[in-house]
Amino acid sequence: MTAKAAEALIHRFDEPLSDSDIKAIAKLTNLDVAALKTANVRGLNSLARRAVVSETAELHRLALLCLQETKIEECSLPLAREVGGAKLTDCVVLPAMGTMGAPAIFWDKNHVVVHWHVVGQFSAKVTLETTTATFWLTMVYGLVDEGRKGEFLAEIARTAPQTGDPRLINGDFNLIYEAKDKNNSNINRRIMGKF
Repeated sequence: MTAKAAEALIHRFDEPLSDSDIKAIAKLTNLDVAALKTANVRGLNSLARRAVVSETAELHRLALLCLQETKIEECSLPLAREVGGAKLTDCVVLPAMGTMGAPAIFWDKNHVVVHWHVVGQFSAKVTLETTTATFWLTMVYGLVDEGRKGEFLAEIARTAPQTGDPRLINGDFNLIYEAKDKNNSNINRRIMGKF
């Protein structure tokens, strides 16, 4: 690979990845993206909503499920079974902040080995191993409060894996990447630049 080609490749990561980029990375790392699902559930406080998530996980035979906006305080074993069905029985949850947030990661321990997990103020992170890949997975919830966005970004940077270790980070950042993503002129360019 030439230096020019390497530089062009590195610049691809300066913006969000397209679906085709994700599929290419999955192919290179042997990660089965069909076994992974991320969804915003807008709360799991109702039995009906938990049932829909469980049915979806079972229908698609998921090994890993990342949920945003669960609005749950903690994930007990009975709740994990209600949400993840018979297979996604292990989980880690970033507790809800009042009525906001609470991203959660559910996994099938027969297909995913979680070596360890840590829950921060704005993120839940696991190191996991599947039959095809080992990587860090981080779920985040960034508060809408402008005064705390710096703390949020600092936590993401502080919990980054060592250089070279693959990392998948997703969730509700409540941040914009570019001014064109904003629907009004109220833009905090300092935070946007940090992001």
